[in-house]
This record gives sequence, C-alpha cells and structure tokens, in this order.
Amino acid sequence: MGTNYLWISFESLILPIQLDNATGNGSTSLLLGLIAFTGISVGVVVSLFFGVLSDNRSILWGKRGPYIIIGAVAAVISIGLDILLQNYIYGILLGYIFVQTGTNVSSAAYQPLFRDLVPEDQRGLASGINGIYTLLGNALGLGLSGFLMSARMDTLALALMAVTLLATAVITTHTIRHEDTPVHGSGISLPGMFLDIFNPGGKSEGFFWLVGSAFLVFLGVTGLSFFELYYFKDVLGSPDPAELVAISGVFVLIFSAIGTAIFGFLSDRYGRWKMLLAASLMGGTATALIPFFPEFDIFVILGIFIATAYGIYFSVSKALASDLSPREDAGKYMAYFNIGIGGSSAFSPLFYGIILDHFSSDYHMGFTYLFEVAASFYFFSLILLALVPRK
Repeated sequence: MGTNYLWISFESLILPIQLDNATGNGSTSLLLGLIAFTGISVGVVVSLFFGVLSDNRSILWGKRGPYIIIGAVAAVISIGLDILLQNYIYGILLGYIFVQTGTNVSSAAYQPLFRDLVPEDQRGLASGINGIYTLLGNALGLGLSGFLMSARMDTLALALMAVTLLATAVITTHTIRHEDTPVHGSGISLPGMFLDIFNPGGKSEGFFWLVGSAFLVFLGVTGLSFFELYYFKDVLGSPDPAELVAISGVFVLIFSAIGTAIFGFLSDRYGRWKMLLAASLMGGTATALIPFFPEFDIFVILGIFIATAYGIYFSVSKALASDLSPREDAGKYMAYFNIGIGGSSAFSPLFYGIILDHFSSDYHMGFTYLFEVAASFYFFSLILLALVPRK
C-alpha cells in the first residue's frame, strides 16, 4: 500500500506538475518520459539485485524484513531530497532515481513472500488481497495526493507519502517476523550475486513467456498514467486536470479492486490462463476505443473496463508467476517477473512521451496514436500467453 501510494502519486501528479513548475511551460512530455525511464530503469536493476541478495544473504534478524525496512527508510530520505530540489530539473531527476531505488529494495524483498509463505492453492487469493492493498495505495495517491496537489499543498502531499511508506513497511515486517528466518550465506560474493541475476538457470518451463506477456500488457497500461493529466488538460480542456485525475482514479480503482479480489480467488479454483486471456482482450479493446469518445464520462466508463482487466491480470499473473517460480530462487524469479511490470513502466512513458512530443502541435492526434499503440500491446501479448503452460 505504501509503495503504490508513492508510485502512482509520482507518476500521475507529482512529476508532471513539478516539471511544469520547473520549466514554466507545458511542453514537457519527452522530458517526463526521459525522467520516468531513467528512474524506473534504475529501480528494475535494483530490484533484480536485491531479489537475489535476499535469497542468499540475511542481514540483522531475517531474510526479507530487514531489506523491506532499509528500502523504506532510503525512500523516505529520498522524498525529503525531492522536496528540497523540486524547483530544478536535475533535482527532480535525482530525487526520483533515489525514490525508485529505495522502494525497489523493499519490493524486491516482499515480492518473493508469495512463494515463501503461501500454499499454491491459496496464491490467487493472496495475490487478490495483495492487489486490494496495492489499489488502496493507488486510491490514496490519486485521491489524497490529487486533492493536496490541486490545493497547492505539494510538500504536505510528499510528507504524507513518506509517513505512510514507513508505517506500512514496519507493519509488513512485523507481520512476517515469525516466518522470516535467516538463511546461511551461500558463499557467493556480492559481484557474483550481481552476475547471478543474468543466469536464470532454466528451472521453470514457460516462466519467461509469462514475463514477456506481462511486459506487453503492462506496457499497454502503466505508462498512460504519466500523461493522464496532460490528456485532461490539452484534449478535454479541463481547467483543473488534477481534480479529474483524482475523480477518474476513484472510479477506476474501485473496479480494479473488484477484478483483483474476485478473479484472484477464482483463479485458485478454475485456473489462471483463461482469465489472463480475457483480461488482455478486454483491456485492449477498451483502450482502442478511447480516442473515438473524447468526453470525460466515456473516458471513465472505458477506464472501468481497463481497470477491471488490469486488476485481473495483476493478481492472476502474480499468482501464476509464484506457481512457476522455483522455491530456492523465489527472490530472483519474482524479480524477473517484476521486469514485466517495472520494465514496462520504464519503457512506456519514454515511448509515449516520444509520440506526444512528435505531435506536440496537435495533442488530439498524438493521444489518438498513443491509445491505439497502447491497445496493440495487449493483443500482441496473446501470442506469448499462448506459450505459457495452461495447467
């Protein structure tokens, strides 16, 4: 909850508004894409390394908990840095890189908990519950941060994120304290662990087809949140786009939560593959229709379908990734799966930013191309999904 509260706030509100304030103009789509690409790319590498590290080397009292706390503290310090440097472009970039670094140290340690602690026949339900808290964090980011940023209380918005992130990290670590037993050192040096992230070992048939399919699906949805504020301002002509981000976010997150919880649970009983297929088709179709109905009410309705598809794919794909991960390398394999989310989150804002920058004189046309390209990623993901084991 704390991590996603922070991430969605930065993606949808804080970065776009900070860049507008720092540059004094609205032509920041490419710059926004470059900063997002750089920060999230660093975060993906950090997540991979600390996933392997937490598999092989305990520090202090446990295998996962200490890394969760260390990452949260680093992120909180980084938020303070961002507050101090938010009036400078390089300061915004530096602050975002550090925020991504800290939060990805934490996420690298808690992602493997599904494989560590949850029985196979309960992972869909567990992923659904996890998705509820993820979406609750998103709701806080879009709702509370949207309200505070709209009211020009930027520093308070950042401070509340820091407090929530640290509190949820402490709660998580306390919750797993009895199962978070230390592991004996594997004898692998730190450079060896870094090299080991590039050696999957071929232990799981079909796992990387799932990673590729997830990469394409999340490529179709994650980067859009960075430019939602610009869409409301430049295409729909809203005088208060931050308010529309918050309003649409509430509707979208309610249905994301429904898709996450219900279908995560059902996937334990009825299988995961068909649900991923349906989610990809629904999300791609709804995204492709957005340019043909440039009205806020229709945007929210189509966004509900996209959100439901996202919720289904988020929880069910995570449960399937946990099923396919080898127990002894859960941290590394779930870090690979995180590439499907983090890697797409890094590439998509850069790619979409290039599209909008190319059409900077005609944002209506730019967003039309953006949504159609995003929809195509959903449909291409079906090719890779067909190669994932169905049982």
